[in-house]
Amino acid sequence: MSNLKPFDFSLFSDRQLIDLEAQVRQEVKRRRELAQSYRELSERGGPNYRNPDNSAETWTGRGRQPRWVRDALAAGMSLEDLAIDRD
Repeated sequence: MSNLKPFDFSLFSDRQLIDLEAQVRQEVKRRRELAQSYRELSERGGPNYRNPDNSAETWTGRGRQPRWVRDALAAGMSLEDLAIDRD
């Protein structure tokens, strides 16, 4: 580890060390799950639709439609109008 200083674990009781180990294991599990979800998202190809009024808002086409998609469809636009041009 780069900038971590050595730590004196003898200052902790056995119970505190067990609790710390559980917290570390939980954090490692959380980070692995997060990395896996990012991998799965990137394998699926990312977003397919973009809000024409706010390019930061995107949608993959999976799950519930965001409000901006519903509003655009109600205003007469089609999903093809919102599709991200991959050319």
